[in-house]
Amino acid sequence: METYQEFINRISAFELPELLLGDRAFISSEAVAKKVHDNNSFRSFYGDTIVFDLSEQEKITVNNIVEQLYNEVPECFSEHLPKDTLHMTLHDLSNSPVLADISLKMQENEKKLQEILSAEPVEPQIIHMQSMAVFNMVNTALVIGLYPADEQEYKKLMQLYQLADRIVKLPYPLTPHITLAYYNKDGFSDIGKRKLESVVNCLNKSPVSITLDTGRLCYKHFKSMNLYNTVMKSGNFQKKVSISGECGSTFAVSETQRRIICIY
Repeated sequence: METYQEFINRISAFELPELLLGDRAFISSEAVAKKVHDNNSFRSFYGDTIVFDLSEQEKITVNNIVEQLYNEVPECFSEHLPKDTLHMTLHDLSNSPVLADISLKMQENEKKLQEILSAEPVEPQIIHMQSMAVFNMVNTALVIGLYPADEQEYKKLMQLYQLADRIVKLPYPLTPHITLAYYNKDGFSDIGKRKLESVVNCLNKSPVSITLDTGRLCYKHFKSMNLYNTVMKSGNFQKKVSISGECGSTFAVSETQRRIICIY
């Protein structure tokens, strides 16, 4: 595991206060096309993940940043992410454009997590995070990079990460972030790029504080980048969970019913 200083050194090497996207028109990563259609609306993209939901006030704060981006440079982005989906990913697990390719893996992941939480329940705690910068995440999305406020906060975060890493061990280190927007599938012009750089450089003059609460630590399934279902919460994973219906209704379901709803 990286030391706190090694972690800070690594992320500060690419999470810079000034966004620089090069001298030519911006070309989005091929990964964007897996998540959005040609018209930049979200396409089916399935998977499971462990995330921290944000508090309602934090969602408002971050969504205000998202709104500013879409108001000033809408040509740079694909479909707008809903405010209620804003989160900080603790650990990726599995994903694919084809559900059948990962459905069994998702069930295995859920079972492993239940076993881990049964043996080692997550203690109630909060982790204080600060924003490093709004930055370009591998030409796929614009994100807010976050870092733990001090070494003690870092240790708390990494303890949770290592727990999740027992489910699926990742070949890359944790880079805490909140996704603000996925890029336009077709990229954007040099003019659009310069406008985006200017907006982001202004945003980076106002750091954001985020408080991660293990009461909001969730295991989720998704079927696109704007459709997530909370399957399990660290604090009450053995209880019935609430699933949001398409019309905004919420209802309690059993384990078997939840599987039918969440595994599309």
